[in-house]
Amino acid sequence: MKLADIDKLFDDAGGVRVVAALEVRESGVDPIGLRQINLDLMDNVAPGINNVTQHVRYYTFVAWAAWKASTQAAMEGVDDPQVIADLMERFEALYAWSHLLDGRPFRGATSLRQTIARTPEGQAFRFEGEVWEKYKRTRTNIMAPTEYGPSIKALRYLSLDEAIVTKQVMPAVMDFEARVQEVLSPHLLAVAPPSIKASEIESFATRLSVEDPSDVERAVFRLMFHEIGSDELASPAMRRRKGTIDYLIGVLKELGPSTQDDIRKRFVANRLPADIGGAVEHVTHSAIMLAYLQARQLQRLATEAMLLWTERVLTEESVGGAARSISTEELVDRADAAAASLDDSYRASVTVGGYLASIVSMGGDTGWPESAAEPGTAVVDLMVSLREAQQKDPTQIPGLAARSFAVVKAVNDALKLTDLPQTSQRVIDGRPDRLPMSLMSTRLEAISERPRASMWAEIIQGWVIGQHVHWSAVRGGDGNQRLRIALEEAGWMRVRKRATGNFVPTADRLYTMLALGASCGLIQRTDDGRFGA
Repeated sequence: MKLADIDKLFDDAGGVRVVAALEVRESGVDPIGLRQINLDLMDNVAPGINNVTQHVRYYTFVAWAAWKASTQAAMEGVDDPQVIADLMERFEALYAWSHLLDGRPFRGATSLRQTIARTPEGQAFRFEGEVWEKYKRTRTNIMAPTEYGPSIKALRYLSLDEAIVTKQVMPAVMDFEARVQEVLSPHLLAVAPPSIKASEIESFATRLSVEDPSDVERAVFRLMFHEIGSDELASPAMRRRKGTIDYLIGVLKELGPSTQDDIRKRFVANRLPADIGGAVEHVTHSAIMLAYLQARQLQRLATEAMLLWTERVLTEESVGGAARSISTEELVDRADAAAASLDDSYRASVTVGGYLASIVSMGGDTGWPESAAEPGTAVVDLMVSLREAQQKDPTQIPGLAARSFAVVKAVNDALKLTDLPQTSQRVIDGRPDRLPMSLMSTRLEAISERPRASMWAEIIQGWVIGQHVHWSAVRGGDGNQRLRIALEEAGWMRVRKRATGNFVPTADRLYTMLALGASCGLIQRTDDGRFGA
């Protein structure tokens, strides 16, 4: 409604009106705009998977559902694409329902609980009508963009139009089909919408659990996930994925059973293992990019943690109870004092460059980037400390952030001497509006001769508030309130009622790569949750 329309309403019928309180929807995922480079790096080293993909059988099941729906419809003389699509959705609903009955619901099972699973015990649910249509409208299916869909296509289990199963996948499909025939009655899979009782599908999950792929399924997945990358017709993504998996396996052979953080520490060192099972060129590329990824993860977390620190400082109130604005100079002084109280190297430094040099010197004979895995300068340890500081003592954040930025610069400076294809270099440096590591290093070098506190003017004004205001404006226009900090006459003010929640590192796909590798037999998972070759 426009202002003129509101004026006309009051002109036509004057008087007092009670209106609802103005509601402003607050939003703010990725408030500083750094996330995309992290995702680009992940896509480069681990293409074809995401942070959801963990189980091999989902890939088999979707390929089977597509094949079965097409062949069943053809066998009954039906060629309507909508009928085939509905069959696929029914097959998936049966599989999801059976797992819910078995106490192992799929992600996004709320829609299932609110529709099909409400069928009274002993009664049958008919797969047509209003409730079935509601389920299809509200459910999150396996092929959703946030689920397995992109990965199933990227690993070539299905063609891009989801209609054709790749021939290399058919052995897994036929193996699954033989097992389905043993547990489901044929009428459940026919084109005509059936009425089905829960008791008729309970064995679908118990006999064909999503967590228990067959040997045939594992072999097919190993081919599509890993081995196909050595084919002379393999795509660049297939080769990169194989290079990363070969590197991971080599690292695990060197380390023995390891936690994810053990592996990340080894990644940042950018050192090739002695036992490389694949092409050295691709393994070398993956090693470099994975080292960059660890440093970028730290850079992003430290910058976002400084946003949290800034908001917490701006939360302070004056004696009268009203929120007061704080100047950049005061923010800089407070960050400088906080860093000096936590970090001896920072306190002993006079200039920005002096502090950065003191961190580089901590590398000693080890050198960089290897020192980013050593105590005092370890990327993984700094990320753990930043998370704990946000939760327990935000006054520690500036000291941890200063060291984090110095470590990131040292890693970036060491890695930039390595030889990378231009396409990969663009992944690292190609988004200047996302504050890439090379730009961060350049800005620190530009103020290296200035007093150490100058670093905080750059960080707070440029990397934190400047980036935040820029991305809040870029993403504006949809009615959501993204801005957290604004400039008043006397300084900066927090504009939200509540301060930012704690930030965590971007999920890096390492767990899902390990889980898929363990599920298909490429690597092993120990009883205590570690992974080994």
